[in-house]
Amino acid sequence: MESAVNSRTDLAAALFRLIGASIPVNYAEEEEAQRLYAELKNDHERLSKVISLCGTPKTPQALYIAATASSWLGGNDELTAKYAQQYLETPGWDRLTGGTIVQDGITISRWAKSRAEMYMILAQAQENLGKHEAALTNFAEAYRLEPYDAMYAVKMAGVIETARSRKEALQFLKQQTLTVHYRPLHYKDENGNHGSNQTFRQIIDSHILRLESLEK
Repeated sequence: MESAVNSRTDLAAALFRLIGASIPVNYAEEEEAQRLYAELKNDHERLSKVISLCGTPKTPQALYIAATASSWLGGNDELTAKYAQQYLETPGWDRLTGGTIVQDGITISRWAKSRAEMYMILAQAQENLGKHEAALTNFAEAYRLEPYDAMYAVKMAGVIETARSRKEALQFLKQQTLTVHYRPLHYKDENGNHGSNQTFRQIIDSHILRLESLEK
């Protein structure tokens, strides 16, 4: 567990959850968070308050909240990248990372998911800053952690298209049709109903078609 609890970070978490973040909170902070939410005029002010409540973030919890809120707020990619990088140098916020969930036949590690999401935040900030090779490396790490999520491949293709060429981006997407996750996944849910997950294939195919149409 984290060695120190910053009550202002707990308040930041509670306020951030009211804005829409799916994060664990200390419900003792809920009343004050609701008061702050009502006092602040809009989500721009609320997100700014979330970040300020984290102070100079040091713990995994504070770094996660500050990086994610900064990415939602936008406008300061340097700060977003800084907090995301610092978070990724920690073991991670322990309350986010335990156990697994099953979605449409895919077993997902909470640890891998939260880690991949932070690599995504870092890579997106780097892409915005024009640091394309760094962004590509970090999108690739997110994809390695969640190889069943085609959107990471799409993000990689977008960077390749911008920094290199559309032809290379198209080749990369076509390579993804050879992966195991491109095949339809047939599964049985907890109620015994049969399902077929073709989301990966559909996303990859649609982006291949988009790039092919631009090539003509």
